[in-house]
Amino acid sequence: MFPISVLASGMNQELVSYSWIFPNVATNGHWWYSNIPAYIEIDCRSRLQAVPQSKQIGYYSDMYKLEFALPKFGMYRQVLARVLAEDFVVARAWSEDRALELGRMVLRDNVERIFPARQEQVCGP
Repeated sequence: MFPISVLASGMNQELVSYSWIFPNVATNGHWWYSNIPAYIEIDCRSRLQAVPQSKQIGYYSDMYKLEFALPKFGMYRQVLARVLAEDFVVARAWSEDRALELGRMVLRDNVERIFPARQEQVCGP
């Protein structure tokens, strides 16, 4: 699987198309140029509408200071919650549990599946 991000939000449509067409391409977060709620929300909406749910990695960042992690991830979680509430629970009449399941898949499950933890070899007698 090739997780790909784009430099600018304007390129998101191309990434969405590639992820939809090619079985080995996954959308991967938002590069710092477009790492603000206004752009992330548009990108998040289009990705959830067009890309298979199992091919989305909701958020990563090129943060270079550890203290940026929590606020940046919190920002994405707020955007994702708003998109799931408006576009899935309200507009599509999904249950809250179903929307939460999609959120968990995008935030955690896909990451664990696409980037499996490396198993250390244990040498025994």
